[in-house]
Amino acid sequence: MKNINNQKTKITIITGFLGSGKTTFLSKYIKYLQKSNENPGVIVNEYGNLDIDSYAISNDIEVVSILNGCVCCDMQLDLIKQLKHFLSKSAMRHIIIEATGLAHPIEIIAACQDPEIIEQVDQPTVIGLVDGPRFLNRFQYTNHTIQLMEEQLSVCHDIVMNKMDLIDNHAHDIDEAIHKINPTASKYFTTYADMDMNQISSVANGNQMKINSHVHHHGINRIHYHFSGPINRQLFYQFILRLPDNVLRLKGYVKFKDVPEDIYEFQYAFGLPDYQTIDKEVSLTIVIIDEQLDVNKLRNQLDMLQFT
Repeated sequence: MKNINNQKTKITIITGFLGSGKTTFLSKYIKYLQKSNENPGVIVNEYGNLDIDSYAISNDIEVVSILNGCVCCDMQLDLIKQLKHFLSKSAMRHIIIEATGLAHPIEIIAACQDPEIIEQVDQPTVIGLVDGPRFLNRFQYTNHTIQLMEEQLSVCHDIVMNKMDLIDNHAHDIDEAIHKINPTASKYFTTYADMDMNQISSVANGNQMKINSHVHHHGINRIHYHFSGPINRQLFYQFILRLPDNVLRLKGYVKFKDVPEDIYEFQYAFGLPDYQTIDKEVSLTIVIIDEQLDVNKLRNQLDMLQFT
């Protein structure tokens, strides 16, 4: 059952490298939400086959776990399945996803924008946790780890700089470094992720207004488009081949005029398209996510497919 008042469900993604304090923050955030008479559902993504974090979360709410890896490929399917599970509950107004410290948030954002659920959810708000001492000393790690730590923060609306009691007088240094990575995120200095959660709530709501207008202040944008019927296969292929390099993800469902009874699930990431027929009835919708989305240009191109 969908939410009976047709109000979209909020999604909050909590990201941050290993040991940054995500679960501590999540526990406090949940208590804040419960005091506001909000009972969220929580999805915990663990790297490995042992779920530890969910035991530290309130027993009063429903928590589900996705184990054995980061949210990508098959794990994205598991996440979408769990999102559908929560969305089937009419009272569920807020879903929180705690990502493993080794996950890139863009994979989770993409799952939350899946064509099967996009009409039911708001664009996610992303909150990043930072281990202050580790971040200041990040250059001792491999380039891959440094890149992941920085990219996790680059897509955040809010950044919680944690363990600040352990870095003495280096608050300005960490603030300056993070500002270069994400100059528009709201930043908070904390110890044990202790902060006024009203700040997060108000900022998240403000960002949500921007998101719904399809302009994200952190540079990750999306468009979703609905086809009313079958389209020309060759024109669609040409559209895919001409997508700019900054398209991070395209996923959706289309019908082609040469086989109007078949529904194709189509995916495109990192320049590689993939598609297959499916045997279920779904909305003919595609979702495009990229870093510098020209919404009007893409809509015009999709209109050409729709009406040609």
